[in-house]
Amino acid sequence: MKKYVNITLLLSISFILFPLPACKTTRVSPHTGFISLRNEPSSTEELFDFPPDIPPSQTENVWDVSSVDVSAIDKSKKLIAFTFDDSPARELESILSVFTAYNEANPDCPASATLFCNGNLMSDTTFPTLHALLTLRWELANHTYSHPDLTTLSDEDIKAEIAKTEEKLSKIDGKTQHLFRPPFGRIGKTSAKSLTVPVINWSIDTLDWTGVSAEEIYQTVFTQKESGAIVLMHDGYPNTVEALKKLLPDLKNAGYQVTSVSQMAKVHNCPLKYGSTYIRARKKGAD
Repeated sequence: MKKYVNITLLLSISFILFPLPACKTTRVSPHTGFISLRNEPSSTEELFDFPPDIPPSQTENVWDVSSVDVSAIDKSKKLIAFTFDDSPARELESILSVFTAYNEANPDCPASATLFCNGNLMSDTTFPTLHALLTLRWELANHTYSHPDLTTLSDEDIKAEIAKTEEKLSKIDGKTQHLFRPPFGRIGKTSAKSLTVPVINWSIDTLDWTGVSAEEIYQTVFTQKESGAIVLMHDGYPNTVEALKKLLPDLKNAGYQVTSVSQMAKVHNCPLKYGSTYIRARKKGAD
């Protein structure tokens, strides 16, 4: 209990000393034209529910999860990964508060997530808040610098977008590489394969950016939940925050634990290959 109280204090101090600026990023239909991953994949993408067996001798192009902390993961529970795009933005403080309160009340099943950041939203004022996420075992990830449609850019420009955000992320967690999600979930197959990190998309889209209600967000996740699912949400919408207040405890009661993508991949022994695009991280042979 003391550990979570300290986390709450740390977050409170961070928000007082370094308040989040009002986000003026335009969010016009971020997923317009993107085909649902629960149906047929786009012809420009190669999508995996889980990767094929990878011999130990061929692990040089596989995401390294050896340092990922899974000590708080309950192996008896089904795992589901929550991800938040377009961060840091207006609701990050509220999202963290919901997770902190839940974790304090549920030390036997703490929740974490993966935060996909846009470099142009990151600044000295938001670095302390993002660093505080690490105390909750959250994972920082890359969502490009300026949120362009990568299918309209050259491979060189795509890598520049990623590199600019990598530089900022590294200042927070010290890592040289981070999981990557393309804006709108769109990247050409050839461009994806040129990357030295896995591409992470999703199997459950809450459509929270469209203005759907908190109850609709809740129902989308709860009715589509499955072991290994990756859930897409966004930082910036109050209804997402309200849905989280109900989702976290109800998922626990349904036998699930909410994790980051890398935590789930490690526990499920699901290697993520560089340049491949994943919508789930399930145990091999899972239904």
